[in-house]
Amino acid sequence: MEGVELAARFSYITNILRYCGPEEASERFVKYFEKESSKEELIASLKKFEGLYPYLNAIAKKSGKEFYDYSVVEAYWIGNKLLDEFEKEDILEIIRSLVKRGLPKTIGDKLIETMPDGFIPHHNFNVIFVGVGNITGAVEVTIQNMDNCRISYGKVLEILSDKLIVSTKPLDLAGKKIVYGQEETKTAVYLPVMFPNLKVGDIVALHWGFACMVLNEEQQKNLESYTQKIIDIRNSLV
Repeated sequence: MEGVELAARFSYITNILRYCGPEEASERFVKYFEKESSKEELIASLKKFEGLYPYLNAIAKKSGKEFYDYSVVEAYWIGNKLLDEFEKEDILEIIRSLVKRGLPKTIGDKLIETMPDGFIPHHNFNVIFVGVGNITGAVEVTIQNMDNCRISYGKVLEILSDKLIVSTKPLDLAGKKIVYGQEETKTAVYLPVMFPNLKVGDIVALHWGFACMVLNEEQQKNLESYTQKIIDIRNSLV
């Protein structure tokens, strides 16, 4: 799988919901999955995603790669060792870039003022610390929306024509701290064209109730560990 496809898989649902990105993106993504759209078209669309591109661009610059390189895209959405090179000033620079892309300056200034050490440029950092919906103003910052927007994962229990039944752990609040709730069964939508070999028992990445890809064991562990790191740092502030 190429990096542009990986980015499209995770960005598709928020574009369909009109939460971020240019209007033409989701149609281009589907056409790419069906091998009817070009890589160049996807690159052009991905650059227009308000929050996505500043993160990918920062990871790319830090690692000396293109922003659509598979490892760069994987680092942001799932997590990998490219995130380990980031320091506080790198994260602050991303916040400044997000302000230029739509994040209200008042929110950006507060984030810069309160930024602790240790954060990483992962999508779940954007959801949990920057604040789900704060860049585009598309959704309210609530624990439910955080849970929907973060990249999570679920075990496939049943495969239907256009939906999956999965077992997953939601986010919850214990006082002001973010914790995981009890495992529960949920329905996720998916595009069969993206999953030609999907089977019961597979672990799928989830974004806004949409199954993005099958995770291997290493990817699952990376997603767990980098997300927990973000939650732990956030919880230390409250």
